[in-house]
Amino acid sequence: MSGAGTEGRLALVAGSGDYPLKVAQAARAQGRELYVVALSGAADIGDFAGFEGREYRLGQLGAFMDEVKRRRISDIVMIGALPRPSFGALAPELSTLKYLPHFARAFKGGDDHLLRGVVSFFEGQGLVVRGAAEIAPEIVAGSGPMGRTMPTAPAMEAAERGFALLDAISPFDIGQAAVIADHRVVAVEAAEGTDAMLERVAAMVKSGRLRIGKGDGVLVKAPKRNQDLRVDMPAVGVDTVVRAVEAGLSGIAVRTGAVLVGDRATLAARADAAGLFVVGVP
Repeated sequence: MSGAGTEGRLALVAGSGDYPLKVAQAARAQGRELYVVALSGAADIGDFAGFEGREYRLGQLGAFMDEVKRRRISDIVMIGALPRPSFGALAPELSTLKYLPHFARAFKGGDDHLLRGVVSFFEGQGLVVRGAAEIAPEIVAGSGPMGRTMPTAPAMEAAERGFALLDAISPFDIGQAAVIADHRVVAVEAAEGTDAMLERVAAMVKSGRLRIGKGDGVLVKAPKRNQDLRVDMPAVGVDTVVRAVEAGLSGIAVRTGAVLVGDRATLAARADAAGLFVVGVP
């Protein structure tokens, strides 16, 4: 199989969650030579049975780069959740010390700044940084409803307000999600993440501090402006659906082509069973 994203030996740097294995399987289906890097504390190399690879600590970057050169790896893809590490806790091995000045600069900023630093490092080492969507486009949100449950016109209006909000706050590197209900902003994702934000909304509903009418309440999720989707693509999954239901929302709206959804059929089935819509909005 030829074309951009399907050539060259590929290293997959895996964080937590289901997406790294899905990307690994997609790469193998394309016939790519793959080496899996399971990040210690986030991914388990045992989940990648049948793939070459090993577990690495962040402080073992030098050992990983030596392996990249030995294997003549040309491309790299990074996928999966990873808590922001502390620069002081990297515990670098001797072979990693020469790379520390670059990352010391990368750590002096928000998440976007750090990720840009990671990308620039690998590109500076001659690697082509690929996006997960490039390797496995089937795990990215398409356009329109993903199940049988359809959004109402008011719900779509709320979604558009939510997308406008996320675009407006994106320069502040705050978050990638918000909840809109009753013509107002109910919650904005910050460092706690989408699931914790939804749990916060559910707690307010349960305590009576917030009322969300039937058919109202939409979770919107989209990347920040100029976000590098190769290394930081927002994601929703079955757990997101469960928490949206617990929060009393009517649906989830995501940006087409810019949000990971994993197994679309499974996500749609779970949402339909809960009476929740999930829609990709161009």
